[in-house]
Amino acid sequence: MPRLSFHKKVLYVFCGLTLLPLVLLATFAGQSLDTVEQLLRVSAISALDEQAAETLELRAVMVADEVRTFLRRIESDLSVLAKLPAEPEQYLWFNQNHRRPIWTRTGTNLWPRELRPSVSLYKEITYIDSSGMELLRIADGALRKDLRDVSKPANTTYLSEIYFNAARELQDGQIYVSHLTGWHVNKRAQLAGAADPEGAVEGAVYEGVVRFARPVFAVDGQLNGVVVLSLDHRHLMEFTQHIAPTEERFVIFPSYQSGNYAFMFDNEGWIITHPKFWDIRGLDKDGHLVPPYTKDSSKKEIARGAIPYNLREAAFIHPNYPEVHQAVLGGRSGVVDVTNVGGSRKIMAFAPIFYDSGSYAETGVFGGITIGAEVKQFHHMAESASENIRRLYHAFLTGAWVMIGLTALLVVFVAYRLSHNITGPLSTLISGTREMARGKLDTQVDISSPVEVADLATAFNTMARQLFERRERLLKTLAVLRRSRKEIKQERDFKQTIVENVEVGILTLNIRQAVTSLNGVARTILGLDDGASGDLPLFEALRNVPEIHKAVSQSMEVGRWSEYVSLERSGRSLTYRLALHPLSSRGEGGHILTIEDLTERVNFRQQMARFERLASLGRLSAGIAHEVRNPLTGISLLLDELHDRMLSNPDDQRLIQRALQEIERLEGLVNELLNFASLPDTRLAAGDLAAILRDTLFLLSKQFLKQQVVLHEDIPDELLHPNMDSDRLKQAILNLLTNAMDAMPGGGDLWVSARRDPDGTSLTIRDSGQGIPADRLPLIFEPFYTTKGEGTGLGLSITHTIITSHGGRVEVHSREGEGTEFRIFLPDSGQI
Repeated sequence: MPRLSFHKKVLYVFCGLTLLPLVLLATFAGQSLDTVEQLLRVSAISALDEQAAETLELRAVMVADEVRTFLRRIESDLSVLAKLPAEPEQYLWFNQNHRRPIWTRTGTNLWPRELRPSVSLYKEITYIDSSGMELLRIADGALRKDLRDVSKPANTTYLSEIYFNAARELQDGQIYVSHLTGWHVNKRAQLAGAADPEGAVEGAVYEGVVRFARPVFAVDGQLNGVVVLSLDHRHLMEFTQHIAPTEERFVIFPSYQSGNYAFMFDNEGWIITHPKFWDIRGLDKDGHLVPPYTKDSSKKEIARGAIPYNLREAAFIHPNYPEVHQAVLGGRSGVVDVTNVGGSRKIMAFAPIFYDSGSYAETGVFGGITIGAEVKQFHHMAESASENIRRLYHAFLTGAWVMIGLTALLVVFVAYRLSHNITGPLSTLISGTREMARGKLDTQVDISSPVEVADLATAFNTMARQLFERRERLLKTLAVLRRSRKEIKQERDFKQTIVENVEVGILTLNIRQAVTSLNGVARTILGLDDGASGDLPLFEALRNVPEIHKAVSQSMEVGRWSEYVSLERSGRSLTYRLALHPLSSRGEGGHILTIEDLTERVNFRQQMARFERLASLGRLSAGIAHEVRNPLTGISLLLDELHDRMLSNPDDQRLIQRALQEIERLEGLVNELLNFASLPDTRLAAGDLAAILRDTLFLLSKQFLKQQVVLHEDIPDELLHPNMDSDRLKQAILNLLTNAMDAMPGGGDLWVSARRDPDGTSLTIRDSGQGIPADRLPLIFEPFYTTKGEGTGLGLSITHTIITSHGGRVEVHSREGEGTEFRIFLPDSGQI
């Protein structure tokens, strides 16, 4: 083994000790940056996926709720249509006033080019008699003359519909709702924009309807006929075809290839809205339902696109599709990973459309809304940041190895010079010693050995500065990720603001039945202050409304439940709709309780129903009175003449006189009917209600004394009201006082009081009579209803009409044997 000189040993040791730490530092720093890049990318992708899933699920829930509200609106339209006369003008007016704007497409490709201002909600509006014959049909906005006998399904538009036969078996107020019905559109027809040669009924655009039908009954309970509203399928498409779970948020028509689109399916799993029309359920030309796409579908069917999509049969495409259908039937929303027919891997949020009418009563859901988005689009920011970090990583490694190479050259040079400076003086000394040994004692040795290590420190400073600069770039990249997270949080807060401002009270309950959150509407309904939040016990939150607390407590174990609750507060009857839903987000227990105030809606419907009954009775009364009055006048004149001719026969005269008295009584009844049928218009003006009360009491003062009725007055000297009809109010008060006297034939006490309220005037009339049985209280304001042996039964009905014409209300409280109290309230706002 060759021996190394001292010069080489110094050179090798110095180079090794200097370069080895640099190589180790560069290797460790590179590995650390690579690990950080991977962790950041995985963490960012996970956070973005979770946030995107929550956002899509919330959006699906909101769209499902919009569809539910839309279906309920159609039910209301059907109720209105059932009350309209079956006349062409009425039905054309109804059709013209029920329109809705939709986006549509023109041309032969799949892309829309125009926006139609509005399109009729209903493709057909039909009235069918009890035998099944159409008496009136409006189709596509035009009155049709080709009327059909739809009791035979073969005569219906789609050759197999049973809506008439199903509707005529229903009770009054019940409705029939069909599944989506229309001709199937295959793939070839949609892409070509024309009819398919192998199916005459198939076209480029899907045209279908959802039938809403209800029976119409006569007063005697006999079936008059059936009214039918056929919802145009395009209006269902509007709920899903413009949703884009991307930065654009909304599109005119989605791209199926992108995987970013939404669709709707019914409770049987059939797709009913989709960018691909051939995926939508439909009928063949013979009126039979086209079978769904399955793993056994033939190549010919797949090529033609005669393969409508049913989630229950789609497990061969992805096992999550049937699970989504089952979850929706169970009333659950959520997010799953799926792969569509085109092979796009995406996440799909879904939510149930709660609806329990017609064919959907058994499942309680109309179907579901799904919103899908390709997974990779949410990873864009994370992948971009990762790519930036990776570029910095490679740049750092390149710079580090270049720096190490340059440093190695410098170290070799410095080590060589240092080694030479150490060994050079030794060689010089040895040479000098030899010269002196020869006798040259005057040999001088000149030694110079400078230390040069500054270059090594400079190299380290340069490398440290480069490491610092790369760290700063990494921190900037992290700041970009934080800003992205803040933007996503702002979007979540925006959706939370929307929930806070809906007109329905919302409370979330944990498994311990404590209120964890509630919105402002719920605080208002429950009478809670703004500070009430955070694990508030349920009984404490509902302490002001014990009726609601009782209903919720009794049904808490049911899981999913809804109920209507009526309350009495400050003399007002309040109606609320309660709904309890399980809270299943991310596997957490608990419930969501919604409280919807239906008071104004219920009062308005009751008042409108009463107005319609009174109008019908008024017209009937006027007709009967007019037809009876003229013959009575003739009979009266003839009996008068006959009475005068019977002067010699007093017994016959007395009989004729009694007949004339009965005719006069009948004429009085006719006059009352005419007065009820033609009440004059209310003429509102300022007046003194106290003066009206005193005048009316004065008129009856003699009768009070005669009947031994003791009057107790509590009336102020002056009670001004800005909007009142004095004559009609006097009539209403007189009717109430007369009824009170009739209830006390043997005498009693009568209390009359009036007072001024902040927003109107209150009047109370109470007697100590025999009272009204509880089962008769709801009927006392109905025309012709009386509990007395005589009279027409119109007094209280006229009183109720007069008070409501002033925008007021009449309330009655009575117990049998304890007397009756009528309370009247007249608002300052005047006539409704």
